[in-house]
Amino acid sequence: MAGRGGAADGLLDPVEELRVAAPQQDDDGRPQWLPTPLDPSRPVGKGNPPRSRRSKNHRPRPSHMEVEQRIAEAQLWIAQRLPLAVMREKAAQDWGVSNIKTVSRYLAIARERMVEELITDRRRHQAEQIFALNECARRAMDAEQFSAAVGAFRVIAEIGGLLRAPIKAPDGHGAGLRG
Repeated sequence: MAGRGGAADGLLDPVEELRVAAPQQDDDGRPQWLPTPLDPSRPVGKGNPPRSRRSKNHRPRPSHMEVEQRIAEAQLWIAQRLPLAVMREKAAQDWGVSNIKTVSRYLAIARERMVEELITDRRRHQAEQIFALNECARRAMDAEQFSAAVGAFRVIAEIGGLLRAPIKAPDGHGAGLRG
């Protein structure tokens, strides 16, 4: 996966980064990890790290599917234009995540994916327009309506960004015909 920051780069995938994020934060917004108390009944050493019992409110790391569901839910909240405070409240209620930085990461990934989808949809829409206009130009040529065919090809060129100037001047007059 080039460009996404794989294990070879030493960087985590954004979804994996969210999976390992701290579940809570302190009053200053710094990530807060659950404390790991020492077990006095076991000797602490290199091969024998202390093990702690899970607390009552312990939540395991979210799976990839849970992270994807959270990103999709964040996209819905963004599309609904909910205030950031409401999004944070919903994240705390629905996901059990009260860390503002983690919620912000979910929202950033959701926005990034929405932009990628919009760009893809725009390109697909342009391709559909070009295909339809090409068909229109072909039919116009078959009917010997050459001026209509030339017009369709000019519109195709403008959509593709091949023309330097628009077909019509912005003021509605012919380009450069002022006396």
